[in-house]
Amino acid sequence: MSELDDVADELYGGPPGVFIEHRDAAAKAARADGDRELAKQITELRKPTVSAWLMNLLVRDDPGFADQVVALGEGLRDAERSLDGPALRELSTQRRALVRSLTARARKLAAPAGQRIGDSVTQELDATLTAALADPEVAREVTSGRLTVAREYAGFGSADSSATTTRPSRPTPPAPKPKPAEPDETEKPARPRLTLVKPAVDPEEARRARAAERQQRLRDEADRALEIADQALTEARRTHDATQEVRDESAAVLDRAERAAQAAHEEEDELVTALADVRRRLAAAGKAATIADKDVSQAQANLRHDEKEATTTERALQRAERVRDAAATRRDEL
Repeated sequence: MSELDDVADELYGGPPGVFIEHRDAAAKAARADGDRELAKQITELRKPTVSAWLMNLLVRDDPGFADQVVALGEGLRDAERSLDGPALRELSTQRRALVRSLTARARKLAAPAGQRIGDSVTQELDATLTAALADPEVAREVTSGRLTVAREYAGFGSADSSATTTRPSRPTPPAPKPKPAEPDETEKPARPRLTLVKPAVDPEEARRARAAERQQRLRDEADRALEIADQALTEARRTHDATQEVRDESAAVLDRAERAAQAAHEEEDELVTALADVRRRLAAAGKAATIADKDVSQAQANLRHDEKEATTTERALQRAERVRDAAATRRDEL
């Protein structure tokens, strides 16, 4: 995993209220380390909406979340393609139950952070989960854990179901059989033929039968919906009770977090001031080092010149001594 991935995972796992602050701090740290490209990439990370942040919490909270969404979405699309009515109704029921369950869990996960979750946020989360189950591309984006905005699928059925899929037409009652021809007066009526004639199917009776069948299906679906609603209500009550219990603790956590943030800002200001002072001292030391290097170079040049002069005078001294010795010898001889 790259350094950018580490920063992104930390940012998208935190509350939206501190996203900008933490992102700017991470970019500043990258620039201070000399990695301007990383700083640019961090700055380009977008702040998530509250509903997108809740979705990211769900992904991090449950390792099996992505597989669950993908499996249910594939089942729904397969049922739509095969026009499997019973399977589609059952999977649709599972989808609604899953969306309600995940929405309740997201609200519970958000409680410790003190984040207010309104009805509009809940609706966005519900729409995003529904879109992820309908569209594989949205599912991949949602399960990445770095969602920035809510998603919504406005199509009919799943995203990859054929637009030209036809539905089976309503069965047509069989047409009444034609009446047998009147027997010739000269011939004896054929009794067996008369006993084989069946009465035509009554269209009205067939319509009532189909209506009764549809009504029974609607009752069954209503019973299942009521059962699921009761389960959702029970879960909602448990979630509400848990939220009430953690509310005071959340307020304390928020207060501590604000104090810690204030202390961190003060420390950051102090460090920025100290860094500016160090940079000024570094610049002055650099100038002094440059001047010292020049002085060293000049001293080396002077030394070489003086050594050359010393050699020249030493040779002159030696010549003078030889001349003097020769003059002394000559005087002695005279």
